[in-house]
Amino acid sequence: MHETDNESEEIQAPVRRNAVKFSSLERLMFVLSGEHPTLPTAEVCGAIEAEHHQLEVLDCLDQVLVVKTKSEPDVLASRLAMCHQICWHLSTSSLDDALDAIGSSDIVDLIPHGKTFSVKVKRIKKYSPHVDTQKLAKKVAELIAREIDFKVDLISPDFEIICALSENQCVSGILATKVDRSQLLKRRPISRAAFHPSTLTPSLARCMVNLARTPRGGVLLDPFCGIGGILIEAGLIGAKPVGIDVDPKMIDGSRKNLEEAGVSDFELLSGDARKLPNIEVDAIATDPPYGRQATTHGVPLEKLYEGALPEMARVLKKNGHLCITSPSTVEIENIAADAGLKLLERHEQRVHKGLTRLIYVFRGE
Repeated sequence: MHETDNESEEIQAPVRRNAVKFSSLERLMFVLSGEHPTLPTAEVCGAIEAEHHQLEVLDCLDQVLVVKTKSEPDVLASRLAMCHQICWHLSTSSLDDALDAIGSSDIVDLIPHGKTFSVKVKRIKKYSPHVDTQKLAKKVAELIAREIDFKVDLISPDFEIICALSENQCVSGILATKVDRSQLLKRRPISRAAFHPSTLTPSLARCMVNLARTPRGGVLLDPFCGIGGILIEAGLIGAKPVGIDVDPKMIDGSRKNLEEAGVSDFELLSGDARKLPNIEVDAIATDPPYGRQATTHGVPLEKLYEGALPEMARVLKKNGHLCITSPSTVEIENIAADAGLKLLERHEQRVHKGLTRLIYVFRGE
């Protein structure tokens, strides 16, 4: 799984969490993974809506997103795949005004006096190469310590201030929580009980579950479930996954993988995605067979979408969301529109030289 490296300098050890709440801010800052140009931002928005909260995008920079929302950071961190950190947003400013912006932010009223803090400046990619991140971190720390009765703790601070440099802007916030992306690596396809080379990475599978606005306690359907990569991610966020595949061997592999991942509440059926059972689901996320390692069992790929999309629209609850992939060589937007699905998003991802994947988000009408 590719990650974009960021240069960062810090004058402290990792932060120790504190019980103080910052929810009055209603502004969250997300430091994103950068593994795709648009998917990390879209995943955050989808996850917030899946948790039944509204949002307003305030700043959308390269690998840094600021939104106004009442959604809780810890809840979002348990869902997100393409994000590193979630902070309570303090300020967004030009680099020249960064110190003034941080000094005039809400920080004085948010952190109780006498607490310890630390500052980390993260350079996103190669933005603002002229800025010495270590010196900037020291200046910010000195400013805060001078303004209020705070002390820098290099070992175990009560609070951590994050300053992200992106697109000639400095976005600052108080660290709320970190996303544990190490669990994604532990769930990589090659480590599972059942393996198939066409399976999505856990990061993309989880992202698609969020793009589908899958609610906790709701039902997610994958009608081309394969060995269950998407089903696993849906189950781990607290949804009930329902998987269908025409190949009984795939169904058996899904069962093994779900059980190994600790997902117990699921349903698996052997069947054709073009003839779905009479069920009703809250969300659909699916990756139909189209790559080198996948088979459509003799059905032309376009015919497969023509038969499956109307069935998905039929079983999807009103205003439910469908996240589906296709190769760029197959046009599915008209098929989806004819099935009563409204296009909301389209993302492009290069898989290899011969395949570009399109990731769509539709809403049932």
